[in-house]
Amino acid sequence: MTIRTRVAAAVAALLLGGASLPAVAQDKQEITFAMPSVGMLYLPVYVAETMGYFEDRGIEADVRVFKAGGAAAMASVIGGDTHVYPGTPAAAMRAVQQGTDVKIFTALMTQYASNVVIQGEIARDLGLTEESSVEERLKALKDLNIGVTGAGSGTHQLALYMLEQAGYNPETDATVVFVGGSRELLAAFELGRIDGFILSNPTSDTAIAKHDAFLLFDMAAGEIPDLDGYLYITLNARESWLQEDPERSANLVAAINDATQAMHDPERTEDVRDRVYADFFDQFDKELFDLAWSRVVKAYPTSPEVSREQLVRVIDFLNKFSDRKFDAPLADSSFTNEFVERALASN
Repeated sequence: MTIRTRVAAAVAALLLGGASLPAVAQDKQEITFAMPSVGMLYLPVYVAETMGYFEDRGIEADVRVFKAGGAAAMASVIGGDTHVYPGTPAAAMRAVQQGTDVKIFTALMTQYASNVVIQGEIARDLGLTEESSVEERLKALKDLNIGVTGAGSGTHQLALYMLEQAGYNPETDATVVFVGGSRELLAAFELGRIDGFILSNPTSDTAIAKHDAFLLFDMAAGEIPDLDGYLYITLNARESWLQEDPERSANLVAAINDATQAMHDPERTEDVRDRVYADFFDQFDKELFDLAWSRVVKAYPTSPEVSREQLVRVIDFLNKFSDRKFDAPLADSSFTNEFVERALASN
């Protein structure tokens, strides 16, 4: 199944509840992406397919969405069943810590773009507005039932972090509820079984447009200062696979870089947005999708390079919540910019 067919089917199921490397003339090489979910956290992959950037680099992209989430997707890459895991650097660093040859090789998203919404009635009762301070918004979490996707997930970690930032005890001052994915969170929110939830665009936008939600934190905009610029999503693969064909790996980075450049180009982004919508997201209301795009696009970096400082920051954040601590040396051993450098050198 091609990327278009597979992702379109996955999205339907979910919603029912600049110059670079030269084009490659040889036969296309298939690269299989192991996706932990379907959504706008991975827009550059969709853009690269829709705009022909993969094809230009001799790549045939195939996407497999793992309903079991990031752990299953990462395991598939480690086992060699798939090639690239677009997901959290935490998953890659955990795999490295366990002795695998996984490497982080491209920065895909540099904001912690899981947005936070609460019931509009609660926000009004608390007097919250768009002008409310970060401190006032954090204090609003007291005694709420906060929906997250699952235990140990990025949404769970963000909930714990925010409660601690507000000076609350996450065990007693609020209830974190493990609900599931987009469809489950929206249903629980609509029925009033949760007071708020944490998830990326466009689920948060849907709650605002259709279920009277209040946007407590636009995380794609870096509204919590300590998490502004946080390395949230990366491309991760086995180093042995990356080194098997360095030119192919560099072409992959180049295609993704072309995608993010197009997303940020004022003269191209509208066309890119509309074409991606038509190919992958037409089950959404178009105005809602356009709003979600405008909110999330700023979370994507203009450079695919990964830095040690970014990973140190990730390690420091994750060690606040994990019983299995990340080792500091992982900031050096878990990433490579070799293929970013190859891609950018050919511009």
